Amino acid sequence: MRWIFYSLLVINLVYVGFQLVGSLSPESASLNLSEPRHADDERLQLLAERPQPRSGGETGVPSGSLCTVVGPWKNQERAEAGAVQLRAIGLSGSVRSLSVQKDRLNWVYLPPYAGRARALQVLRELQDHGIDSFVVKNGKDANAISLGYFSSAESAEGLRVKMRNAGYPAFVRETSRNVTEYWLYLSDSSVENNPDLKVFLEANQSLNVSKVSCP
Repeated sequence: MRWIFYSLLVINLVYVGFQLVGSLSPESASLNLSEPRHADDERLQLLAERPQPRSGGETGVPSGSLCTVVGPWKNQERAEAGAVQLRAIGLSGSVRSLSVQKDRLNWVYLPPYAGRARALQVLRELQDHGIDSFVVKNGKDANAISLGYFSSAESAEGLRVKMRNAGYPAFVRETSRNVTEYWLYLSDSSVENNPDLKVFLEANQSLNVSKVSCP
């Protein structure tokens, strides 16, 4: 009976060996290699291959860039006229308005009148003599007549004396106000040494060239 037991043991061992060899067959290995990758692995690979945006955004303009500007002009019409002159010498750009807080301005004015009718009457007299002026509409200086703002105290004093000699009791007061300026943003940011631009600035002493943050 012992030989029967050993015979069954040998048969079982041979059977187990065939099972192990079959699980490592080339066909089984090829099936394992052909299994699709997990969806997360594919998504991560695509993200890694995706091109990264430039630091300057879609426009490609580096952050903190500076633009060359010419100005300031007091009104848009003069700024546009200046832009036409500069365009003729090859310097193109766009006119933009800028609100600036002007400190330590010298305001020349006539004190508030008792009523608006009287203020308008004096305003007409001044304008008939070619004096640029306007009536203040609101605030503590309502019905006063503004004769102009000057950065130079000497210029303001000169106008005050002129108005008093003409019979108008003008005063000068230091103040500040928001002023709208117009600047020409040039397309070319490296034009400071342009000889034609220097000639233009020499002919327009109130203007200058500067660098500001690009809009």
